[in-house]
Amino acid sequence: MPPRYYATVACPVCGTRFQTPVEQILDVRVNPEVKNRMLSGAVNVAMCPSCGNGGALNIPFIYHDPEKEIALLFLPIGVGNGEVERQKLAGQLTRQLMDAMPQEERKGYLFQPETFLTIETIVKRVLELEGVTEEDMEHSQKQREFLDKFLSATEEEWPALVAENEALLDENFFGLLQYTMQMIAMSGASGGDFGKVEQGYNYLIENTDIGQLLTKRSEVVRAFADDPNQTTLLEALIAAPDEETIEMLVQSGIALMDYSFFQQLVHRIEATEDDQEKAHLTGLRRKILETRDLIMEASEDIAHERAQLLEKLLNTEDPLKMARSHLSELDDTFALILRSELTAARNRGDKQNVEALQRIAGVLNQVTEENMPPEIVLARQLLMATSEEQMRTILENNQPMLQPQFFQFLESI
Repeated sequence: MPPRYYATVACPVCGTRFQTPVEQILDVRVNPEVKNRMLSGAVNVAMCPSCGNGGALNIPFIYHDPEKEIALLFLPIGVGNGEVERQKLAGQLTRQLMDAMPQEERKGYLFQPETFLTIETIVKRVLELEGVTEEDMEHSQKQREFLDKFLSATEEEWPALVAENEALLDENFFGLLQYTMQMIAMSGASGGDFGKVEQGYNYLIENTDIGQLLTKRSEVVRAFADDPNQTTLLEALIAAPDEETIEMLVQSGIALMDYSFFQQLVHRIEATEDDQEKAHLTGLRRKILETRDLIMEASEDIAHERAQLLEKLLNTEDPLKMARSHLSELDDTFALILRSELTAARNRGDKQNVEALQRIAGVLNQVTEENMPPEIVLARQLLMATSEEQMRTILENNQPMLQPQFFQFLESI
């Protein structure tokens, strides 16, 4: 797991000094979300906890996409005293990235990262790599500018601003706004500044078409998630406000889509006398089948990739480092394949392979816990304890954690 860094920042508006989390290694394979933040230019954004002003920091980082075999180095003007120091810093970032990767995955392109002096140019390069057009780039820039203007405006000015910039309000914009809220919270601001952004978010949710769509989608998906069964899944699919919501529901409920599920849907189609509703349900059935087939096809490809990853982990000299480098791929599919292989090895009586697979299971457990909040890690360890003595030992080793908030967390789950 990459170490977390904090930078001490002085607000250029009010002069307040505060600490804010920053990223130096942005690896798409470790955390796919960094790609979206790069595309929106929302990397290392700091928000002042006193006055609420904020913006991107000129802090060097390296962006890595191993699938495209590309490493992009952001080394802004003004960082380092002279070219020698700048090259030293570039070498440190490159080495830090390579040190986090297993030896056999280090390739030549890592020694020659493309270097960029401004955040705009590195974002543009990522956009080019993703096949994003100039129009898309301009749209993203306008969204960032509008967000800054919106958050700086008074509540009375919001309606006019929204009316003038309605074309900029899409799901990506709300993603950028949510990221801004997270950064404010992580910087320690929980009072008026966070409240202002949250209030702006709620205003946009309630007073824009896309905001109402996202609200409806959340309500529909939550209704199924709170009580997942065939009936609630069918009702959620019927109530879905758009195709993306249908795709989300099919993805999460695909295990429930057996013969009896489709029987229920066909019965609903045959039972209705409303031609419009019949057409809607018939089209929904077709969309569900198409989406399910695409997901199953993609799942087969993913399963093959996860099986290849397991093979790599079994053969590498440093499975922990490789697991950290492939963090986003250590998902439920990988765990399922690992359990299946372990069961097969036990049934064969292959003791050597069982031990090797158990080592990988231990690595998976360690990497999983590294990326969990400490409260969840402790609760997980207690639930996995096989005896009262083991549970007592875990509690003794984690006494500082046994605070009221931990017990509140236990009650919540």
